[in-house]
Amino acid sequence: MEMQPETRPFSVPALIGGLALSLVFGGGLNIISGLMAMSQHNHALGFAIGAIPGALFAATAAIASKRGLAQGLLIGGCIIALIGGACGASMVGTSFH
Repeated sequence: MEMQPETRPFSVPALIGGLALSLVFGGGLNIISGLMAMSQHNHALGFAIGAIPGALFAATAAIASKRGLAQGLLIGGCIIALIGGACGASMVGTSFH
């Protein structure tokens, strides 16, 4: 008889948890990165600064458990990077004066 390797099932609650975690904390970090992008005078640099929180969550997915949490972090990280980058680029050169 052959021994089958033990497979762990995919966890939908872990996917939803990773997605919620990255969206909530990534949204907060996007506010901070958007404020940092306001002081720049280059839209491409503002986009890159705004996309940093999303990129961090996507990179965290590489070391997370592969049962659903990593997939949730990756999906949320991509969403946060897209929104943060667009907001960071649009906030370049603005001020609260």
